[in-house]
Amino acid sequence: MAQRSVEIKVRLSEKEAATLNRDVKKAGVSREAYIRSLIRKMPLIERPSTDLIEVLKNLQQINNNMNQVAVKANAKGFVDTAAYWENVNWLQETVSQLIMKMNTRGN
Repeated sequence: MAQRSVEIKVRLSEKEAATLNRDVKKAGVSREAYIRSLIRKMPLIERPSTDLIEVLKNLQQINNNMNQVAVKANAKGFVDTAAYWENVNWLQETVSQLIMKMNTRGN
């Protein structure tokens, strides 16, 4: 980690400070880290909500389940249709949730 010995004091208006604090909170980092990222021309983005993370975890699990169904079908020569359709339905519900979360983000 870089040795940081230079201190810079900056005055902001109330509106500027509020904007900075809002963006820092969205990014989930300290103000110092946020400003350093701007200096490096690598602005931080808003971290996803816990709801969105949960939906993405469900998609990963569905992917794993569907892969297991495919491996079993390949090994035994037939598809477990109940498991297949259960995962298809779960996938459709999860994709709907994902679309809803993405459409309501930032509102």
